Amino acid sequence: MATKYADIIKIRAGKPAYSIEEEKGDEWQSFIPNEQFNNVLKTVMRSVRGNDIDFHKSFWINGTYGTGKSHAVAVITHLLCDPVESIRHWVDYEYKDDKFRLIRESIYSLRESKRLLRVKLESLKNITHVSELAPVIQTAVVEALNEHDIEMAVDTDYDSLMSHVKDNPVVWDDLINRNVALGTIVANRAMLLQKLAGKDAATLQKAKVALREARMNVLLEQDTLAQWLIQVQEELRKQGVFQGLLILWDEFTDVMDDAVGIPVLKELQTVAQKFMNEENDSFLVLISHPSAFNKLGSEATKQTDGRYHRMKYNMESVSAFKIMSRKFEVVQPTLHQKRYEFFYNVNGNLLDLYSRNSNDPQETRDDLFKLFPLHPGTANLATHYATVVGSSSRSVFEFLGQNPSIREFLDKDEYFENRDTITADYLWDFVYSVFQEDVVNYGAVTERFNTYKHRVEHAGPAYVALFKGILLLNAFNNVAADESVTPTEDNIRNLFVGSRYEEEINTVLDWLNDEGVVPRAPGGIFSVQFNSLPSHELEEIKEELYNTEYRYTSQILKFGDTARIFFDKKYVQKVIRPYVFEFFSNDTNDSILKNKIKTAKKNARPSDLFLALLYSRDAAELAHLRQFAEDCANAAVNEDKDLKDIIFLVVDSTFGEKAYDRFIEYMASYKSAGNHGFNDQADVHRDHAIDMIKEWMQTALRGNATIFVNGKTIPFSIKHLSSALNSTVAPIIFPKGPDALEVLRTKAASTFWKPQVSKEIIRTFLFGTSKTDLLDVNGVMKPVQHFIQDALDDNLQWKPDVPSDHQFKGIFDFINSTIKNFISHGNTSVPFDFTERFKELTEPPYGLSANYASAAAVAFAMRPWIDKIYDKDTGKARTADHLADDVVLLFNFWEKGKATNKLSFKFQTPQEGQLCKNLIKLFKLNKLPGYNDVTSMKDARFAITGVFIEQKGYPLWSLKYMTDDFINSLPQLTMNDDVKKLIDNIVAICEEKDQKNVQLVTATLDLIDRYQADFPDILSKQGSFQNGFENFMLSQPNVGLKEEEVADAYDYIKKHLESTVGFWTEAEVSDKLKDWRIAENERLERERWEREAEERRRREEEARRKLEEQRKQYEKELEEAKKIIGNPDNVPVKKVSARQHIDSINDVQKLRDILDKLINLGYEYILDQIINEENSNA
Repeated sequence: MATKYADIIKIRAGKPAYSIEEEKGDEWQSFIPNEQFNNVLKTVMRSVRGNDIDFHKSFWINGTYGTGKSHAVAVITHLLCDPVESIRHWVDYEYKDDKFRLIRESIYSLRESKRLLRVKLESLKNITHVSELAPVIQTAVVEALNEHDIEMAVDTDYDSLMSHVKDNPVVWDDLINRNVALGTIVANRAMLLQKLAGKDAATLQKAKVALREARMNVLLEQDTLAQWLIQVQEELRKQGVFQGLLILWDEFTDVMDDAVGIPVLKELQTVAQKFMNEENDSFLVLISHPSAFNKLGSEATKQTDGRYHRMKYNMESVSAFKIMSRKFEVVQPTLHQKRYEFFYNVNGNLLDLYSRNSNDPQETRDDLFKLFPLHPGTANLATHYATVVGSSSRSVFEFLGQNPSIREFLDKDEYFENRDTITADYLWDFVYSVFQEDVVNYGAVTERFNTYKHRVEHAGPAYVALFKGILLLNAFNNVAADESVTPTEDNIRNLFVGSRYEEEINTVLDWLNDEGVVPRAPGGIFSVQFNSLPSHELEEIKEELYNTEYRYTSQILKFGDTARIFFDKKYVQKVIRPYVFEFFSNDTNDSILKNKIKTAKKNARPSDLFLALLYSRDAAELAHLRQFAEDCANAAVNEDKDLKDIIFLVVDSTFGEKAYDRFIEYMASYKSAGNHGFNDQADVHRDHAIDMIKEWMQTALRGNATIFVNGKTIPFSIKHLSSALNSTVAPIIFPKGPDALEVLRTKAASTFWKPQVSKEIIRTFLFGTSKTDLLDVNGVMKPVQHFIQDALDDNLQWKPDVPSDHQFKGIFDFINSTIKNFISHGNTSVPFDFTERFKELTEPPYGLSANYASAAAVAFAMRPWIDKIYDKDTGKARTADHLADDVVLLFNFWEKGKATNKLSFKFQTPQEGQLCKNLIKLFKLNKLPGYNDVTSMKDARFAITGVFIEQKGYPLWSLKYMTDDFINSLPQLTMNDDVKKLIDNIVAICEEKDQKNVQLVTATLDLIDRYQADFPDILSKQGSFQNGFENFMLSQPNVGLKEEEVADAYDYIKKHLESTVGFWTEAEVSDKLKDWRIAENERLERERWEREAEERRRREEEARRKLEEQRKQYEKELEEAKKIIGNPDNVPVKKVSARQHIDSINDVQKLRDILDKLINLGYEYILDQIINEENSNA
């Protein structure tokens, strides 16, 4: 008969972790596939199948220690690399059910066409530098080839060996001499290189054997690794057994943790990129812990995602339960069944709780049955340990398989007799050493355990067990997002329901809270945070928080945005008018508090409801704030206008002194933990403080409050705050606003008041010609009918009985009276800025803002001014289309407050309008190109000066100076002082002089009326402008302009006056004419000086020329003289010779010829001698 659990359960032996390199035989077939594995397998098969080129890439599988990722990859490897017959038994057994038919068929279908050669790598492989990667992979590939007795040689092998021979000549000379087999086929290195270059396989094989016998290797170069692997793949295909390589690298975490990790990964990226090509069937499979990605930057991560299927392999609760259950071998099934059935009959809810996330709840229940007497709560925590913590040294499987405490439990009669279970405290004892090594993630729980361990132990076993269970929940809650490990009271109870500690749970939890061991936080959570700072340091921080940062209640509410968001979403979510609020409380004194509220109000838009929310810590502060608010609201009526329209809202619910102290406690812990870098723990303290604020806001929401505004007191329930603000408070502040109209407010949905600028409703109320048109809007705008139903008739006229204070008409009247007053005061020359003139509409009592009702009212009020408001730059009239845009822009300005100069316009007086029409008629401006729509004085000015006068070529005032002969010539013109005055007036108006001179406009209108028949003749008579302008120039004193100079003078004036002809003044023309005369005189003087200078230059040049000719003549004669005289040394001899020659001549004629030659030489001296001889003979 069994007396202990060990009699009915045995612990199976087994390795704690699966090693791909060390696996033996069919060890891989012990693997149990689950949904996660099947998903990974499907991804791998889809990639290997190669039908989808975008999916064709390598794999990177990551998971914490003990999740079974290596075993899972080993199984996938066997499925892809083993002979089909070797895998058939496992596949058919594990995937025998019909629901797995597709997976089973996919495996066999893939294997019909592809089988991969498995290459195994594990851990760092003694790699110290990235250059060692290629030989490591090469060695692993060669080992895989040898394992299957595959001999091959690829191009890279020949190239690598040739490089080795060239780099090591002495070595190879020795090998050839000593190795008989190699020496018989090559006599020397040169022959060896020649045969290798010719891809001689026998030579390569003999050379490799020689290297192996000499215990040498030819290492692959890094840059040829990918090429070599592809060549191996191609050679495998030729041999017909394998179609590619499957390179497994288990424990790749060790590589990434090393300094060489990133460089190695970069090199593998090249290989993975090569493998991705459609024609290849080789793949990398990297297996690592999630921490392997910690060193990757965003760019590197993006690159890995592009080259690998990154797949996370977690320990699913279901698979964890199943695998853990295999650690127990049930030797007495019947007795074991009776035990677990008894437990779960009493605690059946635990089965539902821990199998609810399973795809197969019944299978999970069966696994939990097999794990009995392991408590299901403990089993659940164990899976979280495996999933989010894991440890290569203490895995979750060792918790059951290599744990003396578990064996001791199974061997104790007492536990069996009492039907005890293995509770969470056993797991704490097992993982405690792992937690101690990881201060960042688990320092909080180990610190708390070490601080209170002895105190809790003194209280009793149940206290210890629950304390450890709470610490485990906190440990996993900090790193896992699973509600089953949140340290709530329910989850704590679930850990110990059905255990020997169940009856003491409530007592222990109260004790842990009361003693401050693990305080019960808001929401009933027993949260453990890092709090190992010296107590005096915490006290100093708390003292500072009490005295400064959280001295006043409002400072608590302003921590983070919790209170602001809660108030916004829960208190005033149905308020239809835009609002702004700030939290306030007692301050240094009432004067300072009052100034802070005033300043906050000034920062709000004038159309907003401004709420000063007054919250208090205790009853005394509440009483004071009520009195303060009442005094301020009363003062707003008469004494202090800055307090007017401020809504003082005093909340009845107080924070409480105890809550205040707890808040300070949390904030001190938050600050101290943050200061020391314990960010996770700091965040939890912060969350607790925020939860306290949230709970206060929630409590206050269920209570009452009082509003004090403009001398009125309005008590209400806070849950009705939106209604109070809409129906009571807003109409007090904005009685002329659209929302003050009760029928509209009550019948329009909240969407009608949603802040928006609707161009559709603006155009409707500007363009509509009947009431029906105005109501032809889409559904959300339909309530606008209630805004106008009592104000307008069907023809858009005011109803006789429209109430005097009707909001729609009030807005209309304000806009129209503002414009009319502006015009009547003669301010039309000054720009009319919508943002300034209509600013009052955004303020009380109107408070217009961006909503359908406000937009409709403003648009309707602008209807009378269509085509009567003018652009201040172009002078063009603003059409209905323009005004629609202007109203949209106005509301955008009110909404966003961004300055704009696009809403500044001009108006015309009736006299200016008449003058504009008269000028159009006189000058026929509507016939000018581009001016067929002249509608304003600005348009008329531009048309006259910029086009009409420009076409004439002379200024308008030229007409005053026409000559009498021209005036009296046909057609005869009228010219007198009045006409000249009219010309001057029009010139002044075109130059925008005396803009505020109403008399000028009136006088001009009178003159036009008197000479409306004569003036057009003056303008149209051919040459009138030219005659007058030229006469003006000719008559200017001190200029002396001549008729023949007129054209030049005009060209000079036109060139030197910067403005266009239409803006030339008489004074400017006169001055330029004088300038022309000065310039002309200077030109004539310059030309005279230039002529005289040119004459002097000519004479000097002539004198230089004559002197040069004389010099040349003298030089010529000198040369001739030299010829006659000759060389004095030769003369005596030549004289004798010449005389002898003469003496020898008897012929007189011959002598005459010689004399003729001498005469023809033209030497004067010789000629003189002959002449003198003749004279002497005479």
